[in-house]
Amino acid sequence: MGVRLGIIGAGGIGRTHVKAAAAAGVEVVCVADLNADAAQSLAVSAGADAVDDPQKLLDSPKVDAVVIGTPNASHKDLTIAAMRAGKDVLVEKPMALCAADCRAVNAVAAKTDRILQVGFAFRYTAAAVAARKFIEAGRLGTIYHAQASWYRRRGIPGLGGWFTTKKISGGGPLIDLGVHMIDLVMYLMGQPMPKRVSGKTHAQFGRRMRGYVYEGMWGGPPRYDGVCDVEDAAHALIRFEGSATFELNVTWAGNLPDDMTSHILLMGDKAGLAINPGGSELRLFGEDQGYNVDVTPKLVGVQHFEQQTRQFVYNVETRTPPHASGECGQKVQGVIDAIYESSKKNQEVGIG
Repeated sequence: MGVRLGIIGAGGIGRTHVKAAAAAGVEVVCVADLNADAAQSLAVSAGADAVDDPQKLLDSPKVDAVVIGTPNASHKDLTIAAMRAGKDVLVEKPMALCAADCRAVNAVAAKTDRILQVGFAFRYTAAAVAARKFIEAGRLGTIYHAQASWYRRRGIPGLGGWFTTKKISGGGPLIDLGVHMIDLVMYLMGQPMPKRVSGKTHAQFGRRMRGYVYEGMWGGPPRYDGVCDVEDAAHALIRFEGSATFELNVTWAGNLPDDMTSHILLMGDKAGLAINPGGSELRLFGEDQGYNVDVTPKLVGVQHFEQQTRQFVYNVETRTPPHASGECGQKVQGVIDAIYESSKKNQEVGIG
């Protein structure tokens, strides 16, 4: 009998995890959501039980491990409750709303000896897997600078709902999109230690509420009686121990061309590498026989959430630590905390 999953959260990301589990051949036995109808609807699609209280799922002997796909503010408490109930956990990003909360979660993981994996799904794309292989083979040499950008022209999710309510989400595109980019860059660079940050966030569009011009909106229709107290954009320069640097740009909304691309660029002293983090495109830039040469490997696309599920189940079955660990989640959150602090103080800050 394989690992039996419980899914906490029957929203969009919960549906994604149910599909990923089915593709990976992993059984989902229970779905929990405070909205009983949502839980029932998703459970029917998975052939699973439905409950309207996460604790009922955690108490079930049928469930071996859980996926937590709820609004951000609940990640800490649900992860801790799940581990104390004897369940291994894959928790969606961000792991918690601040690095201090991440430390608390990691302390419980160590005490309970549970597997804790953070949902850094972009580590599992074809492009990221190939990039890691080229880097580990020494093709880039010493990486001295990275750049990561994820641009949306008008992409604020669920305006007025939980995404744009800071006490629930923890922030805007920095904690939503930037969390992926920060993790993937540090993962590919071999986990350098971030030391200092100079960052700035901007809130120009969503807070207009009814004046926000958009063509479509995911995460639900706008709620003009709701809250938008998060940023639309974040920009930062992160300095790592040694001399390496990292430039980050993320937007939910901005006056920029529709064809502004999202990318990660790593610059090494032997070669550079660029990937589309959400796809299967990779390019190498280097020199050969006195010529500047570009190399474009042919990559086979994979479904990264499916691969993430396979990795989680493997770690649960073998009791081996996941590479997308709670410690990585805490490290990423430390950078995010520092960017928000730097923006507030309008000066460079250290990362403690």
